[in-house]
Amino acid sequence: MSLPKHEKFQEGSQQGIKIHGWTITTTKLPILNSQKIEKIQKEITIPLPEMFFGNNSLQIINEHGILLEFSPLDALKMVDTTAEGGEKVKVAYSEEWKKKSAKNHEHIKDVIKPYDWTYTTSYSGTLKGTVNNHVFEKSTDRIDIEKLKKVEDILFYNEMILFEDELADNGTALLNVKIRVMPSGFFILQRFFLRVDEVLFRMNDTRVYHEFETEYLQREYSSREELYNKIKAYIPKYKGDDISQLTDIDWVSSKLPSKEDGLIVEKLRIVEETNPSY
Repeated sequence: MSLPKHEKFQEGSQQGIKIHGWTITTTKLPILNSQKIEKIQKEITIPLPEMFFGNNSLQIINEHGILLEFSPLDALKMVDTTAEGGEKVKVAYSEEWKKKSAKNHEHIKDVIKPYDWTYTTSYSGTLKGTVNNHVFEKSTDRIDIEKLKKVEDILFYNEMILFEDELADNGTALLNVKIRVMPSGFFILQRFFLRVDEVLFRMNDTRVYHEFETEYLQREYSSREELYNKIKAYIPKYKGDDISQLTDIDWVSSKLPSKEDGLIVEKLRIVEETNPSY
């Protein structure tokens, strides 16, 4: 089977692909320097994560005007900046928090700040361009995961970190985004991963899929979490004290419970309607 017409490109920090009327561009650069951090800090009222890749982004544009972007700055703007935000993990997991605090009080007191210091974000992309002012609407059409499992040529692939923080040596908060383009369509996975040692794991996933020649972009957002020790209990006994699997994001993801009740399923019309109603 012949591959669809496409053109890959790379210029400096940007690379991407043009295919089926879409231009997909990834920008990957080092973490921001102090001058740029100072400028961004004026927009963001909370301390930036230790590693903030403010210039990294994923952008998808089509010939009809659709523009969806994944931006670390926009993601950070959705972190809870209230004093209550800083207490959420402490309150929701009070018993585990007390144990953790008792073990490591000197470190943990530095972590409690008047904002959500876990940098949890429900960000699912920024829609900057639309067709006839259409926005993402609720849908019952799920992304066909089985179709995505089929073996296809990968015409373009890239992944990048948007931000990362080690939570004062008490775990990790990581936001990254990946895209793969196949002859049949493209798939994006943005994932926020949180591990607070001895307390909890949390994972917020945004999946975006488009099958070429169809009129919609599909998006699904899910949020899952579980107690740290419940995930730790899945480590095989023969590994003894080796808990390195707890840093394997894919492995942790496979052990987290599914949360269908919190699933948000949406779709976006990406072409002009041929017979719009008046």
